[in-house]
Amino acid sequence: MEKVEDVVIIGAGIAGLATAVALKRVGVRALVLERSDELRATGTALSLFPNAWLALDALGVSHKLTPLYVPTIRGSVTDIGTGATQQISFTISRSAPQI
Repeated sequence: MEKVEDVVIIGAGIAGLATAVALKRVGVRALVLERSDELRATGTALSLFPNAWLALDALGVSHKLTPLYVPTIRGSVTDIGTGATQQISFTISRSAPQI
């Protein structure tokens, strides 16, 4: 018997599970796949802001990452208490950091 899902989520960490819950709330079926056989209390996420990309460029390694990860140029911050959302833009300096 074939299972049909709207979305497949790879990784049952906090982000994957939170995404699955959010999708379920709006009626989207999701299949969560996890390679670990047991629950863990660890996980990792990494955000690189524009200055980090400049540092990676100065180190000569950013070209290996840019095909895989799009640099962030805009985002938003939400105040959990008030629900107010603020849009933010990141500017990239034209001069690379000295390392």
